Amino acid sequence: MRVHVLSSGLCQECQSEYDWKNGPREVRKQANKARRIAMYEQGKKIIDKKWKAKYGDDSIDAVLGHE
Repeated sequence: MRVHVLSSGLCQECQSEYDWKNGPREVRKQANKARRIAMYEQGKKIIDKKWKAKYGDDSIDAVLGHE
């Protein structure tokens, strides 16, 4: 009987079993990442809207008086 050991140190059967059990965790990680990115983008839109309402099209340097 031959067993093929993968680079992870597990045999092919053990690795596939691990991958199947790890599937829901990976799905959660991907969904959480998508939510974080969406939240960041939403915050960025809110900040840009407030900046535009307060300063218009002025740059940061112009507002701080560096120009």
